[in-house]
Amino acid sequence: VVGLTLESAPCLSLHARQAEHVSMSEPAWMSACCAACITPRCFKRFLSLWNVVMSGMMGLCSVMTITNVDEANDTDDLFVSLYNFIFAFLLCSYEVTKYFPYPTLHNMLRRYFGFLFFSFSRSTYLVFCAFLQFGLNAPGSCKQSDDDACVDDKDVNNNWLGIMTGLCLLLEALLVVGVQFKSPHMLKEEAKQELPPGQPPGGDLEVSNPPV
Repeated sequence: VVGLTLESAPCLSLHARQAEHVSMSEPAWMSACCAACITPRCFKRFLSLWNVVMSGMMGLCSVMTITNVDEANDTDDLFVSLYNFIFAFLLCSYEVTKYFPYPTLHNMLRRYFGFLFFSFSRSTYLVFCAFLQFGLNAPGSCKQSDDDACVDDKDVNNNWLGIMTGLCLLLEALLVVGVQFKSPHMLKEEAKQELPPGQPPGGDLEVSNPPV
């Protein structure tokens, strides 16, 4: 009997593994696959690349709006575009200094714009930037003096590029907040990991001078 039990043990083990494989549902398999592929490092790099792209789109919307300013009553669009360009530069600088360290710029961002280094406050910043895009004029409406084929279509929004950029920023903000609640380990201790070289955690924002 003992011999029969030992001989049938591999078969029982094989049947158990097959039953376990069959009982595993498809959503569980997909979630396990995603958990193995989407690591915190990959997710942060994706957000960094996305922020750089969004910064470029914000700058493009600002340039297009400025080029469409041709009247004295368009000064509001001019100032909004300039502010939007500055905010795009701040977001891009924050992402670039994470991979290409520049201590002076990094320290300035941490001192005066420290909210960029935390997921919730950065999401609020993205929402604020998103609503700025809705007030721009990119690519703007064609002018009748451009050519004879220019048709002023009132049904087409003149700020479709700005609206698309704003919606993408809102989507990113919702994604970051959702990940922070659902999987906080993906963005855990983000600010501590982005300290510039030579700065101890919780210390002064200035980079310590190396000993002579």
